Amino acid sequence: MGKFSGMKGFGNEKVPLLDRGGRKRNDTLVDTHLTDLEHGDAVPAANVGFCRVLSLAKPDAGKLVVATIALLLASTSSLLIPKFGGKIIDIVSRDVETPEQRAEALNAVKNTILEIFLIVVLGSVCTALRAWLFSSASERVVARLRKNLFTHLIHQEIAFY
Repeated sequence: MGKFSGMKGFGNEKVPLLDRGGRKRNDTLVDTHLTDLEHGDAVPAANVGFCRVLSLAKPDAGKLVVATIALLLASTSSLLIPKFGGKIIDIVSRDVETPEQRAEALNAVKNTILEIFLIVVLGSVCTALRAWLFSSASERVVARLRKNLFTHLIHQEIAFY
């Protein structure tokens, strides 16, 4: 039996969409011109790498740099919160013998809580800034990509059969 023997294909076996007379398998007439996909001569996709995406994002490089810095600050603030929580535990677990030491420990706890609050606020602002900048930059990149695609489609020749 040949490669295209009329049996249904299993796995990687190729089965033609048309029989030899230019008819579909259900005997309806179709055009005898076969496309590249029907011949199996499809052109492999071009190698589109990360560098091409970066070239599309080049006009928004400033936004992306600021967003990356905001990302680093937000991540750092998330890492600092447990450190300052440990600082509070250290202050509270000290031996306090005099009222002056007690007042000093209370002020240290208040200052540490204020520092934690400022770190959380800074982290939240940086997270919001990062999200806004990355989303607006990505929307602009996608809009640029769509514009390029539309421009290339408009400039293509129209083929008639």
